[in-house]
Amino acid sequence: MREALDVFAKLDGEARFVAGGTALIPMIRLGLVKPDRLISLNRLAALTEIRLLDDGMLGVGAMATHAEISHDRLVQAGWPLLAEAVKRVASPAIRASGTIGGNLAYAEAASDPAPALMCLDAEVRVASHAGRRAMPINEFFRGFYEAALEPGEIVTGVRVPPPPKGARSGYSKFTARSAEDKALVGVAALIVLDGGRCTEARIGLGGVAPTPVRARRAEATLRGEVLSNAAVRAAAEAAAAEAEPLSDLMGSADYRREMIRVWVRRLLVALRDGTR
Repeated sequence: MREALDVFAKLDGEARFVAGGTALIPMIRLGLVKPDRLISLNRLAALTEIRLLDDGMLGVGAMATHAEISHDRLVQAGWPLLAEAVKRVASPAIRASGTIGGNLAYAEAASDPAPALMCLDAEVRVASHAGRRAMPINEFFRGFYEAALEPGEIVTGVRVPPPPKGARSGYSKFTARSAEDKALVGVAALIVLDGGRCTEARIGLGGVAPTPVRARRAEATLRGEVLSNAAVRAAAEAAAAEAEPLSDLMGSADYRREMIRVWVRRLLVALRDGTR
């Protein structure tokens, strides 16, 4: 990794790091970006690791592909929400080449892994020629296709704490066209129940704002409450109210808000009833 960062620091003109290339190459073909050079990260074996860290966290290298993460037994057993979300990324071909680091660095608002990682309170780790730093994933997305990366920085991986004991979690993705399309609305949720009362609630949303977001007000409506149908509807309404959806060819902002209500409610009911 140090060699790649050193090369970038010495180059003149615009250079881009490339991981799986599933986002960058189409952008180059469309003329949206015109880098003078590409620096491939494919041979950096240290960035492909998926392992349990000494502090009990899950460490996922930036070059781990979505397919590798979804099939990893450690992830499936301890972090099923992440396994479920990466399994919904685009098509099998994209999952086989696209990487978790590239997905996050691209800062796609409709990212599938991002809402799940938000619910898991993940930490994004980055590095440059000047050093390394880490930040909560909730602070990583700055705006529309804008991540908190400085020039010359790359995502090196994510650290993911274990879910709370007894957590129930799931990811639902609604697309207007093909199931392989990006999410019109993506909903990740994690809840902990104690005798039917919700002691913890986390909701991450994709495709409903310029960046992936945590639905903090919706979460607050659930904590301490019995998950009745009325409580679930109130949370879904709160999630729709705090979103900032955009209108595009796949759907209007009003349609997205309605789909937030529908899919947040459906997912919470399924988690409550144990059908997910």
